[in-house]
Amino acid sequence: MKNSSSRALLAFLALCPAGLSAKVMEDTVAVVNGSPILLSEYQKALASAMQYWNSEAPDAMRDPANLKKLRETTLEQLIDQEVMSQEADKKGIKVRERDVENGEAEIKQRFPSEEEFKKQLERDGITYSQFTERLKKQIKARKLIEEAVRPKVKVPEEKESKAYFERVLAHLKTGSASAPKGLSDEEAQAFLQVAQAVKLKSSESVEISQILIKVSPKPSEAEKKRALKTAIDIHKRLSAKPESFEEIAAAESEDPESAAQGGRIPKEVYRGMLPPAMEKAAFALPVGGVSEPILSDFGYQILKLRGKKAAQQPNFADFKDDLSKFLSDVGFQKELEAYVKSLKGKAVAERHLPAL
Repeated sequence: MKNSSSRALLAFLALCPAGLSAKVMEDTVAVVNGSPILLSEYQKALASAMQYWNSEAPDAMRDPANLKKLRETTLEQLIDQEVMSQEADKKGIKVRERDVENGEAEIKQRFPSEEEFKKQLERDGITYSQFTERLKKQIKARKLIEEAVRPKVKVPEEKESKAYFERVLAHLKTGSASAPKGLSDEEAQAFLQVAQAVKLKSSESVEISQILIKVSPKPSEAEKKRALKTAIDIHKRLSAKPESFEEIAAAESEDPESAAQGGRIPKEVYRGMLPPAMEKAAFALPVGGVSEPILSDFGYQILKLRGKKAAQQPNFADFKDDLSKFLSDVGFQKELEAYVKSLKGKAVAERHLPAL
């Protein structure tokens, strides 16, 4: 279970005043330079982390060793956050009211409405005042990072990006699913992600449009039959008049985003991206061809092939900008981790992680 990198470091939680009574000591999981980290805050952070990993990797979370690691990692992240908050205060970093207003507006944009935003606060078990305090600490941390870490990060030279690209190509030729030896866990994971992206974007691709007739996540046989009948009827209309696909998609498809574009899915779809039944149909179609109704997790889909591109040899020029940004981000992450490690090295931290 790995750290959540800089995103976790910026997810600041509220602090309580110094001055530790016996009761406060019982309710803390750590004390950093005399400032406590409360058990209640740790429990909220751990619950959030567990919710994420139970969704992303439920099998892994059944392993007691992974659960233990997650508990320890969560505590260390809270300590990281505390030492950064204290360092920002030492440097006199200020947060303006306008900074808070802008940050709040940015967060609220992720929710469909003000009501949904408030419901999320309730689910997280925090008040609006606590949310505002956390936001101030996040902003303070960002300013600290921009001042102390960002200037140390260098933009990689083109030869560095090209050397990394050539290393990825050499690895792809081996067909190995494991990263090259000599990399840390984080570096290995990043390398494999880049390799997968290069492989994917160099493979055969298609441009498709769709008409979707939705079914619920666990549909009854009756619901599936009704949806299939609707899809078959639409397919018959298309067979009689293939050129009407865009018009029928706009009127009948139950995917609002693509329906607004006449069924058009705007991005290229590479081999390996689609569910097996959809992929088989999409890559078997001739350009301009329309598929039979296909059952997927979303419902019944009718596909139209607008274009097809053969697999090609990966070209550095196609990946140069993305690789430069990627390597810059890797450099930033290393500098950030080193900076936080140096702060923790100077801090006095006592840990009181409760037993399971």
